[in-house]
Amino acid sequence: MAKDNTIERNVFVSYVKENSLQIDRICKAFTENEIEYWLDKKDIDPGTFWKDAIKSAINNGAYFLACFSKEYNERKETYMNEELLEAVEILRTKQYDSGWFIPIKLSECEIPPIPIGAGRTLNDIHYLSFYEDCDTEVKRLIDIIKHEEDDSSSKAISNEIFEKQYIYLGLKSLIEIGSGAGFHNADLGHPVYRIGASNAPIEMLKELEYADSPEKSLLFKMLSMLSKELKDAGIEDLHFTWWYDFTEWRDFCKFAIDVYDRKKGYK
Repeated sequence: MAKDNTIERNVFVSYVKENSLQIDRICKAFTENEIEYWLDKKDIDPGTFWKDAIKSAINNGAYFLACFSKEYNERKETYMNEELLEAVEILRTKQYDSGWFIPIKLSECEIPPIPIGAGRTLNDIHYLSFYEDCDTEVKRLIDIIKHEEDDSSSKAISNEIFEKQYIYLGLKSLIEIGSGAGFHNADLGHPVYRIGASNAPIEMLKELEYADSPEKSLLFKMLSMLSKELKDAGIEDLHFTWWYDFTEWRDFCKFAIDVYDRKKGYK
């Protein structure tokens, strides 16, 4: 009899075989923290229809872990693409803050711009950078999953905070879309933001104050205020993958420049 691979709180791991060693390290951390996971090479029984088994596992998984890498980018064909398309269909039916789809980068690479609805793509979902600090990011991933398992989001957010969270996500999406709405000359790449994201001296910033500044940018002021209020309400304890702290002007500029560079293909 085939074993039941549709554990309610498991993590479906999507990857290419070239990254098996890195995936084994992640799965070892899952095992050490008593987190159930689904991996094709261990969870498909001989004699079963493997495509059906994978589809069922994705549908029943508590999380979908998409492991991107340069090896993935170099593959002309891979079944990981089929897994991603199946996951995107499910993602479109979930709440916008479900955190179900978790992208990670095992190396410097591109995430495919697969549309997920409302004008957004997979690129708009915040990812974990395992190639920059693997140990820290593995712990962060474990914390995200364990938090949900331990209390199933028992720390409820009041209606007032939920509304602020909703407004925050709407304003954040204005930046993520990359249209330039709310930015000087509708340009996220304007020098004032690149300088604002750097360690430039105050004198240099003042020279560009005509263009935009923390005092003039309504988008920054609103996101900064909402970030402070959400932090006070304990939003960081919930480990949402979409969370970004816009409290400071430098962090606001860093986020804008990062979006601009990604859209232009500079990253």
